[in-house]
Amino acid sequence: MKSITKWLQLAILRPVPELDNSYLPGKPCGKLRLTPEQLLSAIHAQELADWSLHTAGRFQPARLPRGPGGRPMIYRDSSILLMAVVQTVWRKSYEQIVDYVATHRELAVVLGFEGRTISQGQYWERREALGVLPFMFFFLALVAQLIRLGVITGQELIVDSSLLSAWRTDDPDATRQKYAGKKSVFGYKVHTVLCHQVDLPLFALVTPAHVHDSQVGWFVILVAALLFGLKVLVVYADAAYFDKRMFRVVHEVLGAHPAIHYNLRKAGKKKLATLDFLDQWQRLVTTPRTAIERHFAWMKRYFGLKYFQCFTLVRVMQFVQLTYIAALAIALSAERYQRPELRRRRSLVLAHL
Repeated sequence: MKSITKWLQLAILRPVPELDNSYLPGKPCGKLRLTPEQLLSAIHAQELADWSLHTAGRFQPARLPRGPGGRPMIYRDSSILLMAVVQTVWRKSYEQIVDYVATHRELAVVLGFEGRTISQGQYWERREALGVLPFMFFFLALVAQLIRLGVITGQELIVDSSLLSAWRTDDPDATRQKYAGKKSVFGYKVHTVLCHQVDLPLFALVTPAHVHDSQVGWFVILVAALLFGLKVLVVYADAAYFDKRMFRVVHEVLGAHPAIHYNLRKAGKKKLATLDFLDQWQRLVTTPRTAIERHFAWMKRYFGLKYFQCFTLVRVMQFVQLTYIAALAIALSAERYQRPELRRRRSLVLAHL
């Protein structure tokens, strides 16, 4: 409960700043073709980056004071964070994004680079040094903007997880997960809470692959609902979340209806499958859950969720948060440019770099 208390204190004491999310003039049809400068402006990236870094500083230990000698730090943390967002949205490598920023003065100014841009090696080190929290708070700030716009309602939530294969076989934080009849996977698991109305993520948590869904599902649902003050009506989940803690959190704490699938594995339960109401219940809870399966397929194909080239839990968590930031940034930009039908159409929103 201590972790939940910290999240509540964050939501009450340090709310996301109120920003101007009025509509922007856009094309009534066709592709938007937003440049990095336009996208960063549409999502108020600089303001959200400053808030995220300031809030993260309250939860992570301060850095050691710099000793004498050495080159002074000339690049701001917000510039590194925004550069990582642009890199992930356009799916560029470290070399490509550094070269692009160096050759496009207007974008360098928007990112906050003055005079000279950052090198590839220093950018990699500075991005790793940021850790996970600034990116997590940036993601949560985007969710808050979409909630204020009425895009995300949070009345119907879906929770599920997806396995991600580790990039290296010697990853110290990755573990192996084996399902019946399937090949085992060595890597990580992304637990996601999805808003069923618009199929956009509300919260995401990365764990080693062996962690069972029932151990995490109740927590991510509780955090997502309390953090944003959602009035949840129903929570959809598969049989892996058929757990007392899940039912208690959804029904007693959130006051919502737990539409959780069940698995008739024992012989004594198979007779119940012939009952009409149980058959109807299965069809009722199965249909909405396909939305989150499409979400994972969408994130892996169009945003490269499964194509990470990093190892250790912290780096993978940072990558996953950035990937989800990319999805929400496109949805928010499409909404502000009065093209809600393009919320999930990455290729029609972004310009080709």
